[in-house]
Amino acid sequence: MTPGQIRQTVRDFFAVLDSPMQPKERESALTRVLDRLALAYHSAAGPFDDTDYADPVAPDAPSLRTRIAPLFPDFGWYNEAEEIAGSPGHQGIVVADAINDLVDIATDLQEVLLRWESTSETDALWHLRFGFESHWGKHLRSLQLYLYAREHYPSSRSSSSR
Repeated sequence: MTPGQIRQTVRDFFAVLDSPMQPKERESALTRVLDRLALAYHSAAGPFDDTDYADPVAPDAPSLRTRIAPLFPDFGWYNEAEEIAGSPGHQGIVVADAINDLVDIATDLQEVLLRWESTSETDALWHLRFGFESHWGKHLRSLQLYLYAREHYPSSRSSSSR
């Protein structure tokens, strides 16, 4: 992916949140754009831009949650392994929140777009990659697995929504 395609993929993620769609159509579009975001991460290699930019205004996560939650009325809590790469068979199950995953991804990607507009492409790409590796990538992968289970194991939907 080129930097322009990566930027467009991030914008496409927000288009899924902003476009009028029915919940099933929106869920399907989200599944596709999450796959593209994972690919974008792999193409976002680049150096750290050591220019001393002012930090962009941090997105307001509570407002994002208020905006996002009604768009995915069937999303809810789900099971997640506490530790994937630890001692097999000795980890517990924790409860994760699909809406929180979306909010965390949106918060970090909103900052990436702000950097693209106010700092530099190099800075934006570095933050996209760093954010994936340190935070939103885990939410993306967990949400992808949740969406996969909803699609391919419909009985897993039974008590997951709020």
